[in-house]
Amino acid sequence: MNEDDQLHERFRRMGFAGEPPMASTATDDLARGRRHLRRRRAVTLTGGVVGVVAVAAGVAFALPGGGPSGAEEVPVAGRGAGDAPSDAPADPSGGTTATPTEAPTSTPTAADTPADTPSADGLGFPATRQLLLDTAVEHLDPAHEHLPAETSGINGGGTNVGTKLEWLVDGDDGMGLVQVAVTGPGYAEEYDYARQDFAVNIGCEIDTDRCTEQPIPGTDETALVGAANPNMHLLYSIVYERADGSLVGIAVRDLFGNNSLTPLAEMDVSLDQGFAFVTDPDLRVSPDELDDDTGVGGVTLPEGSGTTELPEGSGESELPDDE
Repeated sequence: MNEDDQLHERFRRMGFAGEPPMASTATDDLARGRRHLRRRRAVTLTGGVVGVVAVAAGVAFALPGGGPSGAEEVPVAGRGAGDAPSDAPADPSGGTTATPTEAPTSTPTAADTPADTPSADGLGFPATRQLLLDTAVEHLDPAHEHLPAETSGINGGGTNVGTKLEWLVDGDDGMGLVQVAVTGPGYAEEYDYARQDFAVNIGCEIDTDRCTEQPIPGTDETALVGAANPNMHLLYSIVYERADGSLVGIAVRDLFGNNSLTPLAEMDVSLDQGFAFVTDPDLRVSPDELDDDTGVGGVTLPEGSGTTELPEGSGESELPDDE
């Protein structure tokens, strides 16, 4: 066996005996190439889809609130910006959320009620107003058949405390009026025309023939008495000034003009009863209410009255000292 035969035998033994014939090699290579191309295209397409998904996921995570916490939500058409879905999860990254609690409410007690408004009607000087009514009942209506059980209003100002009391008569559709008032000490000189203002409000115009000084029966004192005035439905009025400068007044009218259009056919309240009312020593402004000057406010002066000229260069008015 020559050298070529030996080489051929060695190649045969190396396992090339199963190699396909050369005639089919080109065809098989083409088929294999096509299969390989299809696999590449499939892999490329799959990789592209995966890449798109990865990019979208990355963008979602990069946006604020786009992470797993879901702290913010993109607004949806048809829902207001302030509307939140009912099943929205809590934001774990926002820390502890404080839940607002209702402010405690308290029930007013007696300690919370100011001492200067103890009356049910909320008006000032309740004790003094009740004393005015009680004194009127004592001297004008002892059987308490005509006057009310309580007061329902106040008039005056400062320490001038007044009230108007209705007077009713069984079988009469009309309504009369008893107006009563009392002031604190020194009120008559408290400001210019204080006495005149008090008197005219009662129905007695000082320095006219309709308001004259008359003696008080059984005493050496006098009082200003307003004469009857049918046009004003006034039967009489009395203004009494005490030694301490306080004033007491009463006016009796057969029509309570604020509350009725019909006057009483008859109103049996005598002038002597009026004198007894104004001179009652127990009729005074309640000391507690006088100290507090409650519920009424400052004295309201008519225009042009109660003025005090200031000395040149002074910033303070010369007002009389309280007595």
